[in-house]
Amino acid sequence: MCVNTGNLKRLKVLSSLPTVPLSAALWRTGAGSRQTGKFGVKSLILCVIIITLMMLCSCGYQLVREKGIFGGDITSLYVPIFKNKTYEPHASLYVTDAFTKELISTGLFKINKEVSDGYIEGTIKNIKVLPFTLNKDGIVIEKNMTVDVELSLFRKNGGLIKRWVLSESETYRVDNVGYEDYNKRDALRKVSGRMARKFCSVILVDY
Repeated sequence: MCVNTGNLKRLKVLSSLPTVPLSAALWRTGAGSRQTGKFGVKSLILCVIIITLMMLCSCGYQLVREKGIFGGDITSLYVPIFKNKTYEPHASLYVTDAFTKELISTGLFKINKEVSDGYIEGTIKNIKVLPFTLNKDGIVIEKNMTVDVELSLFRKNGGLIKRWVLSESETYRVDNVGYEDYNKRDALRKVSGRMARKFCSVILVDY
């Protein structure tokens, strides 16, 4: 009988190779599949996050692009000078200026247009100034100012939409008599600005 020496050599080489149990081979294959599965799940989660972010950005763009409130029914507002029922002179000028500037900064309204979709009536109800801080000699060095404002939003036909009452406080220094009046006006400007920002946030969320 003829024996092919090449086949014998190949058999010897194969027999000398280390053997791997079938269960171990299957376990390794399963681990590889599980690893591949993990990468697949991670890729899927990443795709979902990206798509969600794109949708949110798209929605945000649409919201910013839309003008006015009530679905665009009110895109212009008339803001007359606020009524001042206090004894603080020129208070209405600071408050009116702050609200007008803040409404303009939203980019959603045209302000003081000749024919507006609605108007705002504002009234400064109260301005209270009280001692806040004393020095070691019992002299007042800081005072606290509290301002209460009532605002009403109307349609152009005079129909009341809603009424708000806002209140803010600010502390200012009075230890230098020469700067006390300036510090007081500056405190009124700061209070007016905060109330105006609060008001704009409320109407944008509510309507």
